[in-house]
Amino acid sequence: MSAAGATVGASGAPRVGVIGGGQLARMLAEAATPLGVHVRVLASPSDEGAADVVPDTVVGDHADRTVLDAFADSVDVVTFDHENVPHDLLLGLEARGVAVRPSVETLRYSDKAHQRRSFAAAGVPVPDFLVVDGVGAGGGDDDVAGAVAFAEQHGGEAVVKASRGGYDGRGVWVLDSDSVGRFVSDWAGAPLVLEPRLDLLVELAVLVARRGSGEVATWPVLETVQVDGMCDEVLLPAPVDPDLQASARAIGEQVASLVGATGVLAIELFVVADERGGPRVLVNEIAPRVHNSGHLTIEASATSQFEQHLRAVLDWPLGPTAGTGAVAAMVNVVGDGVHDPLARQALALAEVPEAHVHLYGKSARPDRKVGHVTVLGDDLDVVRSAANTAANLLSGTPRASR
Repeated sequence: MSAAGATVGASGAPRVGVIGGGQLARMLAEAATPLGVHVRVLASPSDEGAADVVPDTVVGDHADRTVLDAFADSVDVVTFDHENVPHDLLLGLEARGVAVRPSVETLRYSDKAHQRRSFAAAGVPVPDFLVVDGVGAGGGDDDVAGAVAFAEQHGGEAVVKASRGGYDGRGVWVLDSDSVGRFVSDWAGAPLVLEPRLDLLVELAVLVARRGSGEVATWPVLETVQVDGMCDEVLLPAPVDPDLQASARAIGEQVASLVGATGVLAIELFVVADERGGPRVLVNEIAPRVHNSGHLTIEASATSQFEQHLRAVLDWPLGPTAGTGAVAAMVNVVGDGVHDPLARQALALAEVPEAHVHLYGKSARPDRKVGHVTVLGDDLDVVRSAANTAANLLSGTPRASR
């Protein structure tokens, strides 16, 4: 180990291995270059994004023990672009001393059922919920009756979430009490989490970085805007009062400590009205990695989430998280299956020359995030409009909310 807490490769550069070859690995590698950190990527054959910009990309199956072991032995610390690596394989790496960051114990919180139960037991504010464990394993009448009763107790509707595997609105269904019982009876997948359909005042996100030696850094609170369950926009600063921002940051830091995070942790939050009509913050879900809600930190923060994640997993001192400008807006570029954003960059930059455009090298399939645009300035309405204009020009098809 070096004095900074990370082992180094033959070249003297720390070697960070990223499992998964998507846009998060790509942006981690981009942040690594000025730090002098060497990034190696283990990409699946179908992955897009990282291989275009990361020369040291290995193509292989992360669910193959031999492939995973060889990859881990070639780097100093292992981290992740996604949470889909079998935990038993990662436990094997940890058992023989591989630095897996975040740890398997933290990665378990990617399961929404585990999240809800653990957070509720620890006093972290979460929505009312019901976990239906029996599905796919002989779940019977009690599961169905419990699901129907839960929906009836919450206005005749329930938001039903697969505990594993969902993202960008996938794996989430809003069902009435008549259909939720049939759904639970027919479901043959992961356990389900049922929640009320909430009347949201706003959705927020808090990014927290934590290094192994215990140092914690938290960014200013962000507002996230969702369209059809997919993050569409991220706004900095979030338009909420200082007390609510402080509450959101405190919850984020509580969660980071609870899950034992190492690296960046994204905490997505609901803000609802309490019984007196005031705002109440609830944890929606977390992601134990760099996250879409933090992409604007590349330009809008003194230290990006990607640089910070590398610092944290190497146990280096964390960087400052203050903003670099007054306000910022990030808008995702979403594919439509027809237009190629790469061919439309000049058009977008001619219209919005101040736009910071990030394209991920991914095929522009419908409803797939293939890039993002960030605009900084002094007026949130102005930068939000400009970022939307550039994103729409890149995607070729405006999203319904814009």
